[in-house]
Amino acid sequence: MAILDVLLDLTPLDTPSRLRGIGHYVAYLGAAMATLTPSEKQGLDIRGLVSLSGEIVGPLQWSGTDPMPYPVGQGMRYIWDRRFKLTASLLSLRPRPRLLHVTQNLGTPWGSLVPRVITCHDMIRLVLHEQYVKASRAYLEAFRLAELARFSLARRVIAVSRYTADDLMRVLKVPSSRIDVVHHGVDTKRFRPPSSPDEEALHREQRRALGIDQKPYFLYVGAVDPRKKAELLVSAFVRARIPDVDLVFAGWLTDDEQQRLQGIWRAEGGTNPLRFLGFVEDDLMNALMHGALGLVFPSIYEGFGMPVLEAMAAGCPVITTSATSLGEVAGDAALLIPGNDRSALQDTLVRLVTDNVLRRQLREAGLARAQQFTWKNTALGTVDSYAKALRA
Repeated sequence: MAILDVLLDLTPLDTPSRLRGIGHYVAYLGAAMATLTPSEKQGLDIRGLVSLSGEIVGPLQWSGTDPMPYPVGQGMRYIWDRRFKLTASLLSLRPRPRLLHVTQNLGTPWGSLVPRVITCHDMIRLVLHEQYVKASRAYLEAFRLAELARFSLARRVIAVSRYTADDLMRVLKVPSSRIDVVHHGVDTKRFRPPSSPDEEALHREQRRALGIDQKPYFLYVGAVDPRKKAELLVSAFVRARIPDVDLVFAGWLTDDEQQRLQGIWRAEGGTNPLRFLGFVEDDLMNALMHGALGLVFPSIYEGFGMPVLEAMAAGCPVITTSATSLGEVAGDAALLIPGNDRSALQDTLVRLVTDNVLRRQLREAGLARAQQFTWKNTALGTVDSYAKALRA
């Protein structure tokens, strides 16, 4: 009977995460892993975990089940099914895998008798617990202990940035000897500048379809939870008093979140309305990023910060903070400002609008920086982590 060395957990693609950061990580990692040669896989038999019960072993290049088994509102059912259904499935599987790569740490299967490698995307819930885990001290301590067990019992922990690795060591005392830093990649076939006049025209049509064809604009991508500092951006943008430039938001925002940002806009004296596009598919996002004066990403806490890298790959200048992993990802290819500094953000917005040479330099530097982050390198680094775990 053949030995199954590693199961790579692709099941986040059966949840709304397939459209967000963790889902992108899982899908791109699986696809890149599928292209590796046997030598690059270090002789390991690596397959995809594509279901929590039934036929759970499948291909590495997988896009999720349709219709989605765990749609919006079914997050807790997914977590409990991971804990119990997946545990039962692993116990009954023959051959049983030598290793399970848990790509989404919530709902880690217990008692499956399969050693684990686990990816840590960030430590937000512990570091920023006052904003993200509004609960009693007893609950917070129980949550901390659960995270401690989750990561301490893993054979290896894959941290998506050096900063995340430092957080694991600082907050949970995970020894550095068991942490592997493996950066995300970026799909430079999808996120790239247009290579011909026809592609440039297509980009213009795509932006026109989104209603973005009248004015220059700054772009914000993602959610607007507290660490993202979207309110700070709105305030700084209005105070910058930049004529004939829009501020565009792309991402899932609730009606309440939109109204809150509009309230800040009006209170600061904004005139033209903010632009809210909602969720934007990757292909349209490339055109949206490429056409922007700049991506503005003033977050004060990120485990990695994919929008920064995607914007650079699309040829979009970037303004972000030097906080947490963002400086690590952006390097010297972005305008870095201190976190929570409205005045610095305001001045930097004006600087980017008025300096054509600076925008060109940032585009060139960003394109070069993005080339350093490939999903193949992510896959190779992940295989290295598997090999270490199997030797342990």
